[in-house]
Amino acid sequence: MRNDLNLKRELQRKAIHLTSAVIPLFYAVTHQKGWVANVLLILLAGFLLVDVLRMKISLVRRLFMHIFGPLLREKEVHNRLTGATTMLIGMLLTVALFDEKPAVVGMLFVSLADPAAAIVGRIWGKNAFWGKTLEGSAAFYLTASAIILLFTKYSWGGLITALVMTVIEFLPIGIDDNLLIPVVTAYLLTVI
Repeated sequence: MRNDLNLKRELQRKAIHLTSAVIPLFYAVTHQKGWVANVLLILLAGFLLVDVLRMKISLVRRLFMHIFGPLLREKEVHNRLTGATTMLIGMLLTVALFDEKPAVVGMLFVSLADPAAAIVGRIWGKNAFWGKTLEGSAAFYLTASAIILLFTKYSWGGLITALVMTVIEFLPIGIDDNLLIPVVTAYLLTVI
């Protein structure tokens, strides 16, 4: 399995996550829900088009694999959306379904806390279960808690949300966490 990306490739992959933080940060500063939703929709349309074309047309697949193949996980190689596409779906759903504050926090969790978990887990992780490490989960929780404290006034409810999302990110649920993390985070912050 290619969950075996070497550290350099994993860091390149997580750079995409980190770069995506521009979207929720822009939303937090401008408060332009419609603009952010439209940008996400346009990006998603482009990414979906490329994903569908690479799944259906061998020439597109070969070109895509030549350029991006080293960054893909095994599950993304064959007839499955890439993590970038599912992250855009998750972000768009989050912006569409929730108010600004929980949406921004949910998107920041997937943009910052998720890659923090992966990077720390890859470099310092010693205690692994289901392909995840406790050290990575600690990094997720600390990053998520920092996001809560910096971007909200949720205090205990937010810290509980960070803990619940850490557990969800750690467990082998079977749903892409790029889709799950922003939506469930925003939902929990809305109901707690």
